[in-house]
Amino acid sequence: MARTWARVRTVLLIACLVVLPAVGRRGLAAAAEARADRRAAAAYAQGVALQMERRYAEAALVFQDAIRTSPRATAAYEGLAEVEFRQGRIGEAVAAYRTLIARYPYTYLAEPHRQVGLIELRAGLFAEAAGDLRQAVTLDPTDWLAFYWLGHAQARRGDTAAARAAWERVTQLNPEFSPVRDQLRRLDAQGR
Repeated sequence: MARTWARVRTVLLIACLVVLPAVGRRGLAAAAEARADRRAAAAYAQGVALQMERRYAEAALVFQDAIRTSPRATAAYEGLAEVEFRQGRIGEAVAAYRTLIARYPYTYLAEPHRQVGLIELRAGLFAEAAGDLRQAVTLDPTDWLAFYWLGHAQARRGDTAAARAAWERVTQLNPEFSPVRDQLRRLDAQGR
């Protein structure tokens, strides 16, 4: 019996020695990722400070650096999109959100789609905005703000029936939101 336990101990010891280098490499990789995440967080904070000072071009470079340092820096994509939009660089702003969506395709997250739709709406890209906002409300049927912006996109496209449907959904989801009632009154006045 003692021989059996000796063999078991020997096999376990050998297994541990075989696995140890892989565990060590993974530990080193995790430590490197943590350092990169800290550097990216510092760059992100610097980008936010520049953004608050309205130094958008500099902030964009810093956000890009944060993303290069750690592609997991999701807030940096959002910051980059905002400062690109502030500079009138709509394509770059949309691209930042699309990169975020592609890199982190969590299908249950409607917010990035809502944000892309809002950027497109503000840029006058009404058909594109409607598409992204429809995706947002499909992913989160309780996102009353996405429905509100979708109503605007549909109205600007000339589809008043779709605009009305979106805005009526807002009244169900957030009855206290008075701007939607103003939009519905405008539609009613146009129909006369």
